[in-house]
Amino acid sequence: MKQADKLQQFLADEKELLKDLALDVANAKSDNDESKAKAVYATQQARITGIQDTINMVLKG
Repeated sequence: MKQADKLQQFLADEKELLKDLALDVANAKSDNDESKAKAVYATQQARITGIQDTINMVLKG
């Protein structure tokens, strides 16, 4: 499996995790739980952006 393919699979896995985290936000039982879930969700979004940027660099290189 090529490096770009591995990164694409990793990105797909991370996006699945993001969906789960969105459910955590939606199902939060208190404002505190919701704030924590939103923070984790935002961190995951940033992670996905970084992965996408890496894939773009690999494909251009």
